Amino acid sequence: MADILSDMTRARLDEYVDELFVEEDDALKAIQDEANRQQLPAISVRAFEGRLLQMLVHMVGAKKVIEIGALAGYSGVWLARALPADGKLYTLEYSSKHAAVSRASFEQAGVHDRIELIEGRAVDSLAKLVDKGPFDLVFIDADKGSYPVYLQWAIENLRPGGLVAAHNAFRSGKVIDQQSDEDRAMDAFNRAMAAESQLESFILAIGDGMAVGVKKASI
Repeated sequence: MADILSDMTRARLDEYVDELFVEEDDALKAIQDEANRQQLPAISVRAFEGRLLQMLVHMVGAKKVIEIGALAGYSGVWLARALPADGKLYTLEYSSKHAAVSRASFEQAGVHDRIELIEGRAVDSLAKLVDKGPFDLVFIDADKGSYPVYLQWAIENLRPGGLVAAHNAFRSGKVIDQQSDEDRAMDAFNRAMAAESQLESFILAIGDGMAVGVKKASI
């Protein structure tokens, strides 16, 4: 029987992946520093998860991407840098404070020309974006209770072969030892993805877990 990885070993493997495959430049580091200075929640994707998002963009040949939950703009920069010159990222953010930090981040990283940041409730913003679809990739990293709503929108507005990805699929292990409404919401979301007939889905066991689903072609 294979040995179970200890937390320390997993942390060292994360560092190993970072060293080999991840290049976090000064602009990305500055975004995290500013997020800390502004006392934003420490819930951003990590560097290797940002690199994973880039790989997903490349894998589906994405040109039009939706991000639900901008925070300080860190994941948005990773996504935008993977887009072609004519690509577009629509990133949605409820908090005006977070949106202001994100805008500065996009300027500093030199990707503001391919990003449109939309403030307000994500469900309202998504409704306004329907006419710009179909989309190639939808990345969900926001309020866990609304994940099922975002998932349904993604299914309806992705092109066949498009991809939906959701951060925090593991909730630091709490999806199997649920302690809060958010833990239960994430478990429900994972189960919904697994049962969704229009998606081929899986959870990539990287970082805090990335749930991914590819929209099947219409029969």
